[in-house]
Amino acid sequence: MSRRKPSERSRAMRAAILAGARRLFLAQGFERTSMDAVAAAIGASKMTVYRHFRSKEALFAGTVSASCDAIADPDLARAMERLPLRRALDMFGRRSLETIFDPETLGLHRLVIAESARFPELGRMFYDRGPATNVATLAAYLARNAALGAEEAERIAGEFMSLLRGYEHMRALLGLGATLSRRERERQILRAVDHVLDKMR
Repeated sequence: MSRRKPSERSRAMRAAILAGARRLFLAQGFERTSMDAVAAAIGASKMTVYRHFRSKEALFAGTVSASCDAIADPDLARAMERLPLRRALDMFGRRSLETIFDPETLGLHRLVIAESARFPELGRMFYDRGPATNVATLAAYLARNAALGAEEAERIAGEFMSLLRGYEHMRALLGLGATLSRRERERQILRAVDHVLDKMR
């Protein structure tokens, strides 16, 4: 017998719980966020929160998972296929940079790092569905469109992402400069794109 699908109301409540929990986890961290506080933040009972998430740990995992889903850009690979190589790389760089330096993405990154010792599986999930997915998307594109073998394409895609983030990403994570100027963004993207094109000459 198949399980009954959650009702629209149930899905809406789950989404509200995740949104409220995300705000609190990002603002206060895991330890200082309580299920009571999450319930109060969305105007629901604690029992309602527990009905959807059996523990604070499960809620935290659900919050990280939902945040990764929200960050993902499933249309990016399809859009790149219609463009010449340089323009496709430029598009990939711009979209990636917007995501990487988005304040909420930075907050999520800090939160996962802070709790990775307690929840190592969440660190792996964040990596697999964030940085690793970006590298895999670009590597697959390069393998299809730049006559590169899979191993070389993955290596160059990793180098592209490293150049794109630059040292500025570390500064942003530490709150020492959370934004890049337009000129700095253009420079980061150009450096990463030129690196890939140089590798293929």
